[in-house]
Amino acid sequence: MNDELQRTLSEIIESGSQSNPAVNALISDYAKFHAVLAMVGGCLVLIFAWLSIIFWTRFKSSPKISRLKWGFERKAYFVFGFLSSSVALFMILIVVANLTNTLNPLHGFSLLDFSFKISSGETYKDELRYAFTEWIQSGNENIPSIIQERFNKRIEFHTTKAIVSGILLILFAGLSVYIWNALVRRAKSNDSKWRFKEKACFVFGSATVVLALLMMVIVMANTQAAFAPKTLSMINLFNS
Repeated sequence: MNDELQRTLSEIIESGSQSNPAVNALISDYAKFHAVLAMVGGCLVLIFAWLSIIFWTRFKSSPKISRLKWGFERKAYFVFGFLSSSVALFMILIVVANLTNTLNPLHGFSLLDFSFKISSGETYKDELRYAFTEWIQSGNENIPSIIQERFNKRIEFHTTKAIVSGILLILFAGLSVYIWNALVRRAKSNDSKWRFKEKACFVFGSATVVLALLMMVIVMANTQAAFAPKTLSMINLFNS
């Protein structure tokens, strides 16, 4: 086990990271890594809070079949209201957790593990690890070309993935709105019997909701990695 970098980082952090521009760059990136997720999460809190208000308002105004029996429209608004509220609350937790690391990055950064085992047959990965170690020990603010190339590739990869996932998110969200609006309109009609078409739309509508939420998570993760590539590169490099 090679824990030379771990010891070096611990010594620098204890003595004050300001004396080492390389470590300062990593800590700044670590703070940005969490700040991006806090900002994206904050936007999602507003969006899902707004959606929950809409769905709960429509739920309250939707008609009841009887005191103990709800129609499809009322059930749909209840489920979407509950889902939106749950996601909003979860996003609040995400924002709070990431704000903590944004405002006090040194504590979270010091908990990262940078020890590693020598790889068998993975000379490029070992070369990167040693280059990383030498960069930190040198304290040079200029990033070695082999490491900068790694950062640039990660930025390109995650930016592309975030854009593609964002497009898919819009498509799934739009398709979901179309399908569920059609089902609610169908439920309001006098003919309450569902045929194969309506059942298929229900299944596809449920799938689009799940896929839209999945794409949302992927967009968040890749946006975070695209804006702060150093932290994720370190985590992947020394924990794989």
